[in-house]
Amino acid sequence: TQDINDLGKFRTPTLRNVALRARYMHDGRFTTLEEVIEFYNSGVKMVNNLDPIMTKPGKENGLMLSPKEQQQLIAFLHTLTDHTFITDTALSRP
Repeated sequence: TQDINDLGKFRTPTLRNVALRARYMHDGRFTTLEEVIEFYNSGVKMVNNLDPIMTKPGKENGLMLSPKEQQQLIAFLHTLTDHTFITDTALSRP
């Protein structure tokens, strides 16, 4: 769009089967959900187009999730795996 406010924005993929992905983030820099959660928990860097939720008071340095909350979030993301879909032979490659 050539609008400076759009720099770095991209279409957000579905969370369906998110635990089965080989790479995460727009550039594939992470290979596990744990790495992604750790990034958002403490590794976020301030940039102009940072999601507003990450700039709320108390969140400036990340989500600040406890280890238990991180485990719970990862467990939740695993519940989004659709085993019926991924094992359906009608949807597999010929």
